[in-house]
Amino acid sequence: MPFFKEILLPNNTSVYLWKINEEISDLKQHILLTEISTNRLAKMKSESHIKGFLAVRKLLNEINYTDSDLYYDSFGKPLLKNGKSISISHSHGFACIIISDNNVGIDIELKNEKILKNISLLFNEDFILNTKENKENAIKLTTFGWAIKEALFKLIPENDISFKENISIQPFQVNENSCIANVEINNKKTSYTIHLETIENYVLAYVIE
Repeated sequence: MPFFKEILLPNNTSVYLWKINEEISDLKQHILLTEISTNRLAKMKSESHIKGFLAVRKLLNEINYTDSDLYYDSFGKPLLKNGKSISISHSHGFACIIISDNNVGIDIELKNEKILKNISLLFNEDFILNTKENKENAIKLTTFGWAIKEALFKLIPENDISFKENISIQPFQVNENSCIANVEINNKKTSYTIHLETIENYVLAYVIE
């Protein structure tokens, strides 16, 4: 069944995951899109992006929301009309959302060794730049690092930040289920606990403010 998993958390927070194994025509069934979403979908070229977009709407339906309950602010951040916070992510074979009474951010990423080529562009963190672990662990650690920064970016109510310069991650091991990351903007530093999971060949990171 495509509905893959629900994770129940404090503060009326839940994470939902959808495993994308359907064709586009199947994902379109039984969902009603707003005109805005229909227009967005028509402009998408990537099959993976189309499937992820539709799978998110399937997830919303599964938990008694619809596409019309969702809207976006001027930064492109998703919001729910009932006042709850939501964050969305999809990557190849999975889509996920987190819904909470608190501000939240989520990201899911497929582990891929190509990320190792971009380490110096994404990270200042020595524990990633100078990793001495085997290649598999280096890929997982770096992918987690990317997902952590994406999740925090979605949490922060502004877009003018640098993953490399404004977000730093304290050292952690690939088998840990959480880590600490700092966001520094205008000389103000805020620390966050990031929750981590491995799901098949993917890494999941989410943060609750």
